Amino acid sequence: MLANDSYSKLLLYLENENKISATSKIKQKKKPEVKKKDLKDETKKLLEESTDLFSDVSYKINNSSKGFDVIRFESLMRSKLIDNYKKLESYERPYISVSELYSCLRKTYYIRSRFPIDIKKQFQFSYLYMIQKIGNNVHDIVQELYDFTEVEKTIISQKYKVKGRIDSIKENFLYELKTIDPPKFKGKYIDEHYYQGLIYAYILNSEYNYNIDTITIVYIPRDLKRIIPFDLPVNNSLAKSFLNRAPILLSSLSKKIPPDPIGSNAEQCKWCLYKEYCKKDETNMELPFLKKANKTNKPKKEKPKYSSEKDSTFLL
Repeated sequence: MLANDSYSKLLLYLENENKISATSKIKQKKKPEVKKKDLKDETKKLLEESTDLFSDVSYKINNSSKGFDVIRFESLMRSKLIDNYKKLESYERPYISVSELYSCLRKTYYIRSRFPIDIKKQFQFSYLYMIQKIGNNVHDIVQELYDFTEVEKTIISQKYKVKGRIDSIKENFLYELKTIDPPKFKGKYIDEHYYQGLIYAYILNSEYNYNIDTITIVYIPRDLKRIIPFDLPVNNSLAKSFLNRAPILLSSLSKKIPPDPIGSNAEQCKWCLYKEYCKKDETNMELPFLKKANKTNKPKKEKPKYSSEKDSTFLL
């Protein structure tokens, strides 16, 4: 009798356990579906609210702050950039700046000749103003702490009519201090930064009796987590090739004839606001943006147009 009673209790216990297990399985099946739906909605929400790193569009989240107007602040920064640009354009500049030697000469000609453009398009990214200010402050900190012998040295090449300002000098080293956005840093120096230092070094050595033999580019990422320096040798022939562009630009400005687009490339042309002027003016060189357009005329057997460009990036 006791055995039968114990057996009945055992059966009842097992039945209850099976019911609990079945119920648990049902809940477990339904639970992932709810989570999946929530995750999908959350992902969609994040995508809708996200903005590009260099976008100057206000975030799409509902910012109900009455204390700080982001749109107005962006407008104020943009106004500052435009004011500074107009101020620079109002100056008479008898010398060519070093930075103008390793960019497109034709674009510089249009800028100096005050060809009309939509200035607002040039300064769509208003946060450039803040980036410039941060860069200046970082320069000040590094120059204050490190034992440079000279900082912010202005030099003029009377031979080439070129003017520039050097960040820092110490012994036989010439320093270029550059702030850079961490996601854009690829672990190597940027050519234009090297060219800038080369031109400075050549002018110092040939006209100021210096003995600079090393260009040191110091990168300070804007997250301020580390500093990356590069030591590079002086290359006199390359420096002279850039300086020889100065007389060409000066002659073009004097004669009011646009020079060839020396120093241009397809990436620069892509964002150039003077492209329409450039198309109309004569040139002895094939324009980079027209070279790119001609790729569409390749036979069908060739690789697709964008097959070799999918990994290209735009650096600021």
